[in-house]
Amino acid sequence: MPLVRLRSEVKRWVFGAASLVCLAPLAHADSTGPSHGEWGVQTEHLSETIKPGDDFYTYVNEGWINATPIPPDRNFLSEPWVAQLKIYDDVAAIMEGILTQPRAAEGSAERRLQDLHRSYIDAERIEALGVAPIQGGLDRIARIETHDQVAQFMGDPMASSLFHLIVKPPVDMQGGYILSLEQYRVTGLGLPGQVYYKSDEEPFGGHRAAYLDYIAESFALAGLSDGPAHAERVLDLETRFANVMWDFARLRDAGAAFDLISTAQLREKAPGFPWDAYFEAKGIWDLNAVNFGIGGITESAALFNKIPIESWKSYLAFHWVRNHADYLPDRFGESRFRFYDQRLYGVAERTSRGDRATELIQGELGWDVGSLYVAKHFPESSNQKVLEIGEYVRRAFREQLLETEWMDDVTRAEALAKADAIIFEIAEPKERPDLAALETRSDDLIGNIRRLREERWKLDLDRLGRPISRWGDWNMYPHRVGLGFHQQYNKIFITAGALLPPFFDPKADMAVNFGSIGSTSGHEFGHSLDDQGSKFDSRGALRDWWTPAARAAYEQRTRRLIEQFGDYEALPDVSLKSDQMIGEIVGDLTGALIGRRAYELYLQDHPEEAGLVLGGFTGPQRYWLALTQKTRMVANDEALRSMARQASQPPPPFSVNGVLSNLEDWYRDFEVEPGAAMYLPDELQTPLW
Repeated sequence: MPLVRLRSEVKRWVFGAASLVCLAPLAHADSTGPSHGEWGVQTEHLSETIKPGDDFYTYVNEGWINATPIPPDRNFLSEPWVAQLKIYDDVAAIMEGILTQPRAAEGSAERRLQDLHRSYIDAERIEALGVAPIQGGLDRIARIETHDQVAQFMGDPMASSLFHLIVKPPVDMQGGYILSLEQYRVTGLGLPGQVYYKSDEEPFGGHRAAYLDYIAESFALAGLSDGPAHAERVLDLETRFANVMWDFARLRDAGAAFDLISTAQLREKAPGFPWDAYFEAKGIWDLNAVNFGIGGITESAALFNKIPIESWKSYLAFHWVRNHADYLPDRFGESRFRFYDQRLYGVAERTSRGDRATELIQGELGWDVGSLYVAKHFPESSNQKVLEIGEYVRRAFREQLLETEWMDDVTRAEALAKADAIIFEIAEPKERPDLAALETRSDDLIGNIRRLREERWKLDLDRLGRPISRWGDWNMYPHRVGLGFHQQYNKIFITAGALLPPFFDPKADMAVNFGSIGSTSGHEFGHSLDDQGSKFDSRGALRDWWTPAARAAYEQRTRRLIEQFGDYEALPDVSLKSDQMIGEIVGDLTGALIGRRAYELYLQDHPEEAGLVLGGFTGPQRYWLALTQKTRMVANDEALRSMARQASQPPPPFSVNGVLSNLEDWYRDFEVEPGAAMYLPDELQTPLW
């Protein structure tokens, strides 16, 4: 039996009868050709009954959607996740090689990976230890008598806290890194969204009842009495905080994220929480200033002292057990799976321990895994090709801004300067945390996790006051499928995982690559001037550089987009929360528009490809097919409901059809006429740029 089990069982279930459909993205069956179809798009999935102008998303993806089941260990499967599963196999193969070697040198990535994996896979030892590894924390909680002690315990790296401490650049991008105090939608809470606490509609009432049962069961599994009473206290406490925390739309306000104040001012601005006790528990002794960032910090601090100590002890004990559940005997992980994955998200089966070990490695030691993955699977030639496409996208963005009629010359000049200053970081960050000093052991799972989090926090604190670098600071690992735009660094980063087919394929037609990685890069350029990115200048400093007239014209267009997407329903009576999705809507719209223009610029430099017709499709048509192919997804109702209410990105088909209905190029390329279901009259279209 292999030390690291590949995801073969999952693949058989996912791909089974549909192997020809779904295996294509995972490997080059024919190393001489593209991964997807003959030129980059699997045209066998095109609908024979749906017209492009009526539902373009389904027209492109109908065959794939009908032939692709949802895996039993997930509540959806998307094209990005098909690529991610391929990466999981590649990572598992890397781990297989590492684990068959003698124990590596201390301080090496291989040693860390060996020890963390072996400490997790040793289920027999974990079962024998029982709750002993977390008993010390439970005993500490039982001895708590004051609110200061509650705050001190929240400073433990394995505890839940009402606040996050983030090391980041200051608002003006001058000087060195600062410490920022922040709170997100459900920071420190056990349910995945505020609506779960506030709504009396189903399924949320049923979810709360199940949450009470899960909390009580967690206490029983840990050998603690009075679980139902503890559960009532925990739910009441979390509901009170959920009602004062900011919602997603408010959290997106970049202007609310920066207010550098002294610790004395913090006590005045957010009284009620023992900040000194909390900071000392986090190892912060001489803090001159802290950034008062996003979230209901003042409201939460005021509420903190009003919560009885017994309620806080119930809260801390439950979350202590919950946060360790995956590292304890399997009954804890099974309980957590039944509530979160099955109850809340409709996942049918839990993954194997071997797969969970690989996922743990990727999550906790993601920089080590990512670096090894890039070294083995990402060629430098791909880096150069993606940069070339990115520069075409930059040129297209500049041209589009020059033609934007509603933008005045003053604002346009700054926008162009910002577009010119954007940098690319591809495959993996040029700077990342150095974990060489981390001590790991092959027989100490929870100790490994704790020491890892302590070391990461120490490395973060070491950055305070140091000069700002635009390199690094990714919020995703290189082996994940993703791209991002960093507002303060004015930087687009693209992971190695995002450069697998169909997102990028060096053997595919260039129209396809512009429709996939080109439009996705354009999406990130769009974030530089979305409703929040537009508040930062070319240096990444938060500054209002728009004229009032340009800002008003921009906001008029985004309001129209919010109204358009707010009318879409993921399920009957479950509309998209488009106000919290507007940044991604702008990104999708911008990416589709300027990716298409970037392809035109490419054709000007490569006229021999201009008239190329493949499979009966022109280059511009192939662009739209590729743009849509990369978004395909199957999902259950629980996943769709969560995406509609809590996600920042509209789910398909709306992320495609809603965008394309605003773009004249798409209408022209597919000869979409009035009367088509997707057709919008000129006066209802919102092209934005």
